[in-house]
Amino acid sequence: MVALAPSSGTDWTDEERAHLGRIESLCHSTEHWEMECLHTEAGDPWCIIYDRHAHVVVLHFARIDRRYVIVWPEQRRSINRATMEAAIDAALGELVVRGAA
Repeated sequence: MVALAPSSGTDWTDEERAHLGRIESLCHSTEHWEMECLHTEAGDPWCIIYDRHAHVVVLHFARIDRRYVIVWPEQRRSINRATMEAAIDAALGELVVRGAA
């Protein structure tokens, strides 16, 4: 059985941070990309991938209502997943294509 994501108002867990590390590794290997992680006023965590060269947010990632939401602003597209692993897999699939371009 898949465990629910942490409740609202909690920071990323160690397990979630390990999954986020997969995206962070891609950012380190992609010129001009940086990852920033903060939290909302309610304490919900989020991260963005920012392209410093193009001056655009490539991806926005957040935990909202015990779900993981991924937004690709330039594509005006979003998805949500029940698990962090599934969300990161989906995000990486898109980021690898964009980063290789």
